[in-house]
Amino acid sequence: MNLSDYQAHFLEFLFGGTSKPVQPNSEVYRFGVEAKAVRALEQGYPTVRALVGAAAFDELALDYFRMIRKQTGDWSDFGWGFPSWIISHRISDRVPYLSDVARLDNQVARIERSQYEEVNVDSFAAIEEDLASCSLILNKGLQFFRSMYPVVSIWEAHKSETPRDTLSFAQAKRMIAKGRGQNVLVYRTGWKGMAEVIPEKDVLLLEAIRNQLSIAEVFGEDVLKETSFTNWLQEMIAKRVIVGAKTIH
Repeated sequence: MNLSDYQAHFLEFLFGGTSKPVQPNSEVYRFGVEAKAVRALEQGYPTVRALVGAAAFDELALDYFRMIRKQTGDWSDFGWGFPSWIISHRISDRVPYLSDVARLDNQVARIERSQYEEVNVDSFAAIEEDLASCSLILNKGLQFFRSMYPVVSIWEAHKSETPRDTLSFAQAKRMIAKGRGQNVLVYRTGWKGMAEVIPEKDVLLLEAIRNQLSIAEVFGEDVLKETSFTNWLQEMIAKRVIVGAKTIH
């Protein structure tokens, strides 16, 4: 067997394509790499693991590892496609909300590692000028999405060692029965990733701000006179969701 054939056969064995080892100690190497894959996904998807159980999660992780065939040396990036991949896995027939829960896990983990922008207080002076030529700036590390399922309640419940005893679990159960979902905002406090439910109107506002529409287009010309806008903006700045303002024309 030449070197090229040897490498191809070893990789096939490593990723579960064949059960025939190249060398007597090949099983040890495969076991070590598979264990790293499982640990990497455990760190990135703790809620998914809590939902399906340790044994099922290990099997799921290995299925993903063998399908994706990790080719980078950076284990921190391993599993970025896991939420989308789960949709086509048989486990989603049993736990249909698993992909969205995985998406939330992934976004929380990523925001904890990302460069989360600081608020530029001085930039808000631009708001005092023409609102039609000024826009708000979203934190680039910010994440938000819509889910058909109560993913925040599920995520919160499974922080507990006894999820079924939590109010969040009861809420999630009721919402699933009624076919109701939640809109999710993922942000950071210090270095800790946070997730909370936001109303549809806030999602629409954040989408418009991300598209760099002017404050007048998003909120209206007389918005500065409204206490509700001031309170909303202060809350968004406190969470570093909104980090500044800028002129756009």
